[in-house]
Amino acid sequence: MKFAEYIQKENKTIAGVARDLGLTHCVVRVWVTGEKIPSKENMQKIVQYTGGKVLPNDFYDGVE
Repeated sequence: MKFAEYIQKENKTIAGVARDLGLTHCVVRVWVTGEKIPSKENMQKIVQYTGGKVLPNDFYDGVE
């Protein structure tokens, strides 16, 4: 599942996710919009935060 889909499906906001992860809104926004791919460390935070619903491959186009 794409990170943006997860945020929408779980009725979360980028600001709320950023706060929960201890990151800035700008950092999370570029991941959600696909402008940048999270670092390995942040990828692990996202997988844990989403309970495995968002996986590293979900950040790469054409990979489902």
